[in-house]
Amino acid sequence: MKSPLRTLSRETAIYGVSNVVGRFLNFLLVPFYVNVLPSPEYYGFVSSLYAYVGFLAVIFPLGMEGAYLRYAARAEGERSDPERERRLFSTPFWAIFAFSLAGGALLFAAAPALVGPAFGDARHDLSAFTPMLTEILRDGAGILVLDALAIVPFASLRLDHRARTFAAIKVGNILLALVLNFDFVLRMRWGVAGIFRANLLTSAATLAAALLACAPKLRLRWDRNSIARMLPFGLWNIPAYFGAMMVQVVDRPIVQRLKGLDALGVYQANYRMGIALMVLVSVFDYAWRPFFLQQYATHGDGAKPLFARVFTYSTLVLLLAFLGLSFLLPWAVGVRLPVVHRSLLRREYLSATGIIPVVLLAYVFQGFYTNFIVGIYVREKTSRLPGVTGLGAATNVAANLVLIPRMGILGAAYATLAAYVVMAFSLLFFAQRVFPIRYEWGRVGKAVAVVAAAYGVCRASGSAAAQIAAIPAALGALAAWGFFSPGEVASLRRLFRTAPAGVPSAADPVEYASDREEGR
Repeated sequence: MKSPLRTLSRETAIYGVSNVVGRFLNFLLVPFYVNVLPSPEYYGFVSSLYAYVGFLAVIFPLGMEGAYLRYAARAEGERSDPERERRLFSTPFWAIFAFSLAGGALLFAAAPALVGPAFGDARHDLSAFTPMLTEILRDGAGILVLDALAIVPFASLRLDHRARTFAAIKVGNILLALVLNFDFVLRMRWGVAGIFRANLLTSAATLAAALLACAPKLRLRWDRNSIARMLPFGLWNIPAYFGAMMVQVVDRPIVQRLKGLDALGVYQANYRMGIALMVLVSVFDYAWRPFFLQQYATHGDGAKPLFARVFTYSTLVLLLAFLGLSFLLPWAVGVRLPVVHRSLLRREYLSATGIIPVVLLAYVFQGFYTNFIVGIYVREKTSRLPGVTGLGAATNVAANLVLIPRMGILGAAYATLAAYVVMAFSLLFFAQRVFPIRYEWGRVGKAVAVVAAAYGVCRASGSAAAQIAAIPAALGALAAWGFFSPGEVASLRRLFRTAPAGVPSAADPVEYASDREEGR
């Protein structure tokens, strides 16, 4: 067990460092946008289009990421077969190429007619914005095509354990996006159009780098037997991915329709402050899915105790992160920074900081969801996922329609939380029926109880000292309650002695959708 966990922790650390760096740089774009764009309405345009791009981003790749990982994975010790690798890489790549190119061309041609349906807001006359909105819709079509084509190359890097190459391309992607955004929006003064021009060029450069890294696997060939296995697997994933995407971003168009583009801009800016926990939820996914598929291929049902232990520790990390960030972030976004003499969010955005803890808690349950997805993948029961994510999507839509009129944009955050809770436990129900795992519910329950109590005390007291001491106090309480055994502590010290500290945990069933949701 030690060697697989060490491999997982090492790769997660590499993915984690690259994602922490990359997403931090990407995070800088949020305060940049809200401080440079003229009003929340303009940031509403950005948020609205990225929501629609997110929906289409799970359709254009045909679900081939999961299919590629499933069929190209090798058991530990199995010899490499270059011909097989080229066949399984090239076939899904060219399938995505044909489909996404056709879809992108259709969207490009239809862009003028889509302005009204995509950006409609009864509170604003969009006629003055029509040329700009048409352009960004066409840029969005190009982004969809380029990012879809990068799906299989990035999955290949993960499966081949080329974590450093993967990380270098991803960080380079964000650095280029950051530079182009500052140049196009601030220097060139292209505004919202500059944001999407920067994204389009960044996506093109990223695809080129990913293809270069995987060049030996790409051939101009098509294998009917491979696509006959991979396409059904991938297509079964699309409804599930689409439902998961609805959970992530369906609140944006609903907020836009019910409260207007200004409210959407305010909501999105505060929602994006949860990026710190999103990092913990997303970085583990890069290592987690290839890891559990390979562990199952090697050990079969004998890998179940390992999967249970991973869930216990990922839950602890997520809960402690939620506890600390729930108090830190709402305070930090309003602090006036030296040098720039501005806060992360302008004054008109600060009225909605109450949604930040709700969004953070939603990400905790998103982490639960992806831990529970193991059985669905290894037993090839992906046909269950559409029902699970569909239930989450229906919960989100219904809760948004009920709560937003009563609670405003805070209701949208609670609707997202409700959807993730429903998805996590409905997936657990189905997964346990096909691949039962004895999770350490006693230990997980202790972690939940201690963190909930610490959060309640800090919230009720309003004491800054209590908030600062919350995480150490929670860890002390867990130790006193017997969460950590002496033998376990000693084992973990040996296990991670050579691994970098700060390994984050959790996962997201639609990792690609997270990038789109955050507006990259």
